[in-house]
Amino acid sequence: MLLNRAMRNPRNSQESNSMTWEEVQQWFKNTFFNGDELDVGVHTAETLSPVAAAHRILTNSFGLIPFGVYRKDGDERVPVNDDNLSHVLKVRPNANMSPFLCRKIIMSNAFWRGFGACWNVQNQLGQVVERIPLPTDCCSIRLDKNTGQYWYDYIVDGVRRTFSAFELSFLFFESYDGIHGRGMLQLAREVIAADGMAQRYNKKFYQNGARISGIVEVDADADPETRDRIKEEFKGFASADAFKVAVLDHTMKYNPIGLNQSDAQYIESRGFTVEEISRFTGIPKYMLQTGKESYDSNAQQRVDYVTDTLIPYVTQWEQENTYKLLTKDQKQTGCYLHGNVSVLLRGDDVSRSNFYQKMIQNGIYNPDECRALEERNAIPGGIGKKFLATKNLGSLESIVKGK
Repeated sequence: MLLNRAMRNPRNSQESNSMTWEEVQQWFKNTFFNGDELDVGVHTAETLSPVAAAHRILTNSFGLIPFGVYRKDGDERVPVNDDNLSHVLKVRPNANMSPFLCRKIIMSNAFWRGFGACWNVQNQLGQVVERIPLPTDCCSIRLDKNTGQYWYDYIVDGVRRTFSAFELSFLFFESYDGIHGRGMLQLAREVIAADGMAQRYNKKFYQNGARISGIVEVDADADPETRDRIKEEFKGFASADAFKVAVLDHTMKYNPIGLNQSDAQYIESRGFTVEEISRFTGIPKYMLQTGKESYDSNAQQRVDYVTDTLIPYVTQWEQENTYKLLTKDQKQTGCYLHGNVSVLLRGDDVSRSNFYQKMIQNGIYNPDECRALEERNAIPGGIGKKFLATKNLGSLESIVKGK
């Protein structure tokens, strides 16, 4: 029978062992987890589905937004033809990545570490000819107390280089001083740790044959060797002989300890983690594959995500690069960097057609501009460049004159 070989004849003497509080804590760690502290880093966080989804959504959204240089010409906004800037912003920022991937990496560094930095490589004329995103985890920020200037020391693959703030463009996930950033690994540290421990508990629960831990009670004194034998026999039953019937002898009794998944509200706690990640990142819950909102509600939340979550990052990136990418002459002539977030609000065919219809009827877009947004050619003859308005709209002046 089970554990028969592990038991010996009862002893007359009684043995007691005292344990320190640290030993008790270690015993519980070994019982419910694996005894190790959870390291809250990128490797741990990206294995948690809510955090990984939030990272993917936010970085992809920011990477999709096209940026270009424009100039204010009176009331008009005219695209600027700068070959160097157009190449690094729209074609190839460097030899190894596309503009989308460059922006995605910068946002990824900001998401995890608090800020993402991009090295703006200039030629002898001061023109930016290459942009290289730098890993934030390889950066240390140093303050020169004599000048009050901050320097950024990067050590990548054994190579050390120091940058001034003007050589780099920064995107902050969150910052309280404009120098140091705070990312998800700092802001959501406790949430990531709790969800990581829940996931570890779930793995260990099923590795243990979906059985919670317990204590085998014996009506006899047992020396350490006997206890180890009982433990090994019972461990073998819980793993190799799982789902089979166990027979306890010698008045043994099994007492489970801990909580099962239902009592521990395991599913509820994992769902709460999704809500917490949604609050930290500003990403709607439905985009993290949870919640039961209606289609109209999801559409409105999508708009809120762009306006409340993405546009602050886009504005920050526009202002940062208007100051650091453009030459002095360009800035004096009213040039600026602009990101087009409308690409994220295109929606379905019906929504886009209704949007274009309203924009044309109110004279905001002309037909050719709407066709360009759909990657279609202009209307032949130039008639698509004319702005239109419905006849039932008129100015107060025209109404007074009876026109």
